[in-house]
Amino acid sequence: MYSVASPYSPSRSAWRLTPALAILLAASNAFGQLPHDGPTNAIALAASLPNYDVSTVKQNIISGDSGYGTGFHPNNDSFSAFNVTLKYVIELAYGVEEDQIFGLSGPVSSARFDIKAKVVPPDGGPMPKLTRTQLAAMLIPLLADRFHLTMHLETKVLPVYELVVARGGPKFELSQDERTACDWGLGLTNFSNTLNAKSCFMAELATKLSDQVHRKVIDKTGLTGRAGSITLKWSNDVAAEHGGESNAPSIFTAVNEQLGLKLQPSKGPLDTVVIDHAEMPSAN
Repeated sequence: MYSVASPYSPSRSAWRLTPALAILLAASNAFGQLPHDGPTNAIALAASLPNYDVSTVKQNIISGDSGYGTGFHPNNDSFSAFNVTLKYVIELAYGVEEDQIFGLSGPVSSARFDIKAKVVPPDGGPMPKLTRTQLAAMLIPLLADRFHLTMHLETKVLPVYELVVARGGPKFELSQDERTACDWGLGLTNFSNTLNAKSCFMAELATKLSDQVHRKVIDKTGLTGRAGSITLKWSNDVAAEHGGESNAPSIFTAVNEQLGLKLQPSKGPLDTVVIDHAEMPSAN
């Protein structure tokens, strides 16, 4: 395993973020959230992909959760993450929500890490572009190699949200056009989150909402076709922690009032990732 030097050094105080910048970084992180397709799909996908050839994993000892922000950046043939917990990386790798991970304990569970990983084409030529989902699944063997992580899958009945149609019906038009793919973006303005989505199936919208409520959202709307255009605006919890004010409602109220849908608490069987063993990362 070759290594490259990490750009994040404890002596580089330039990485310190103001609360406002930390909020913006959190927003950009949310913008890049990956599809949570489930651990079975992620494991199968990882087996069909190359491993990262070059990687560094270093403990971040200066940032913690004290306003520095966190983030990850997939980019064609590479993946980098700053000030992230191991649980967060497991979420990305296995395509699950935080509450679908069990058994992680010890010092490695609370530590934060900086990660850089890259695929090197064997012939020295250009690397075929990898998707964000592929780059995330390729973290599975990296976790096994660097954190000596072993796990197994278990089906558990857990709290979920069902996305259902609220009284009065949906407040957007549906199209049966199958030719246009889902297009979406998530941003932060005036201490509020804004989700813009176009031509998305309700199941795709449910996936986007899962990332925001940190719990699996299951489409139970019964609506077919793609939503022509959706704009959803709600208050930002990170901003509130830093004294920001927002006139936007909670995401639950926003889904009801702005989309004519409802996030309804329920329970359902979900595949979960149970960690059998994990330790502080091996040397680069």
